[in-house]
Amino acid sequence: AASPAWAANYATCILDKAPGVANDTAANAVHQLCMSEHPGGIQAVPQGSGRGFFGFSSGAECTAKKAGETRSNRAAVMVGVACRRLYDEPIKFVPFTGKLDGE
Repeated sequence: AASPAWAANYATCILDKAPGVANDTAANAVHQLCMSEHPGGIQAVPQGSGRGFFGFSSGAECTAKKAGETRSNRAAVMVGVACRRLYDEPIKFVPFTGKLDGE
């Protein structure tokens, strides 16, 4: 028997459970389950924390791979949000200016 997978945070929980979900009722159940396991939700996941040697190169790449076969629009959106949080680079602000780095 396989042991259950453990998700490190809300975003990885969503990426473990939401791909392939066929309806919005099941997608809502995935959200509730992941929130019960990770009460901080998506806000508790550091932006870009999934980036690394073995991760996706961007949130778009992750979303295309993970949400492509997901029929539930709600689940696909949840996957996209989780992918962007984990794999898109953090936005850097210049302190005390209110501007983005490079503006």
